Amino acid sequence: GGEDGEAFPELEHATNVLTSGHPFSSRAQAVSVADQLALSMEGKPAGVSARAARVVGDLRRKSYRTFHQGTDAREAIVQYDLASRSDDAELSCGARVASLGLRAELEEDVRKVYLVLYEESRRKNPALCEASIRRALEDLSAYRAEPAQLADIDRRVAEATTSVDGGVKGETVVKPGPETKAGPSKIEAIETFSSRDAARVVIHLTAPALYEVGALAADGEHGPRLYVDLAKTKRGKAEREKETDGLVRRVRVGVHQDKTRVVLDLSQQAYKRVFYLPEPFRIVMDISTTAPRVEGTKGEPVGPRQVRRVVLDPGHGGNDPGAIGPGGLREKDVTLDIAHRVAPILSREMGIVTMLTRDDDRYVALEERAARANAFHADLFVSIHCNAAEDPSHRGVQTFVLASAKDEAAQRLAARENAASTAAGHQVGAMLAELQVESVSRQSWQLATLLQRATISSLSESYGAVPDGGVRSAAFFVLLGAQMPAVLFEVSFVSNPQEETRLATADYRQKLADGVANAIRAYRDGR
Repeated sequence: GGEDGEAFPELEHATNVLTSGHPFSSRAQAVSVADQLALSMEGKPAGVSARAARVVGDLRRKSYRTFHQGTDAREAIVQYDLASRSDDAELSCGARVASLGLRAELEEDVRKVYLVLYEESRRKNPALCEASIRRALEDLSAYRAEPAQLADIDRRVAEATTSVDGGVKGETVVKPGPETKAGPSKIEAIETFSSRDAARVVIHLTAPALYEVGALAADGEHGPRLYVDLAKTKRGKAEREKETDGLVRRVRVGVHQDKTRVVLDLSQQAYKRVFYLPEPFRIVMDISTTAPRVEGTKGEPVGPRQVRRVVLDPGHGGNDPGAIGPGGLREKDVTLDIAHRVAPILSREMGIVTMLTRDDDRYVALEERAARANAFHADLFVSIHCNAAEDPSHRGVQTFVLASAKDEAAQRLAARENAASTAAGHQVGAMLAELQVESVSRQSWQLATLLQRATISSLSESYGAVPDGGVRSAAFFVLLGAQMPAVLFEVSFVSNPQEETRLATADYRQKLADGVANAIRAYRDGR
């Protein structure tokens, strides 16, 4: 009501419908009101959009509890997760609690609701959030778990919240070896990609530098901080101080003893994973409030998987055309069109929320692409590319996962996609074991295998036998740091005249898009 009602009538109407106390006359009514509000919020200020997302979530939750359609519950969870990113602590907390509760409710297990909320209550939360969770637990006191279960949660949370300075399984800092020809260097720029609970900070340098990473706990004057001390490095063109939003509140550059120190002021305690990329040299700091995934048991049961959000990454763009075929077809145009074909299938047929790393012909840095997927809390990341080879007879479909390249062809392909030398790929490949990506890597292999199978099947109906290049591994920079299963999909060889001709047609691109969508469906279904 009030100011919101005057400026945003759809929000006022939806709020009135929700608070009227009257039951919905039909599910169609509930969905209509929720969808109208969601659509009306496109391009609106972040604060209003977050409040609207909470209302849309409440509408869809009410519809789920009335008409028992799982789609409503899943959409409500998506909206609650959007609202939880608000800077308004009370709104954020309420949305997070609602999301946690509904996830467990969807499994029809009220005792699990209690356990999920209890685990959240043991984590460090703002005071408003703690009170909200406490009230929710009191409402469910009849379902309180056994003391042994609660003690197990206490132990697990205590292990996971070891100080931000390290000691957490999966937290990693990878540094150049002593053989590195380091310095003197200057900081060219510091880029920050930050959301409420995940961030990537990239420090661009003019030359390789040796560095140390540390952390400072919150005190009376400051919140938690991460820092990087760079030897033989000057500030260069980087700003002394830059305000940002989200998990990273501020980036500061100064001098500490004989080193240049880059300090990240955080909004809350977080986990870190730090590594470097060569050619040009840059330090990448991935920060998240979620503990890094680490290797689980080898015999994980395969069953339905949660896939609510997918990021599609159309390769290249802007001043980077990617590979160009003998007839002039540009990789960047093909990849964007295929992504535009996949997204509506995922939304319409599977209810999956999809984000593209670029929605038009623009340049997006490789390190920004995975950062966007992390900030979006994607369940899967699919980077779409066209293959190319010096030998024009090469044909077929290939899918890659992040690991050291096992053959020279994969090394050359990664070098082209990375816009770096094969030696740089070797450096990154050597880092992968230290970055502890085994758990996500296994799931990436599963997705890649399904992607190959589904695409070959989709194409063979109209185009006969298509060479199956299989699943391969290479050190693709674009996949590095992705916190979810991630693959790089080489749809066909634009360097092959026949495949270039096919890639130029809408039918072939649609068949490729169908293959991607079918693979994601199969992965979600646990096949």
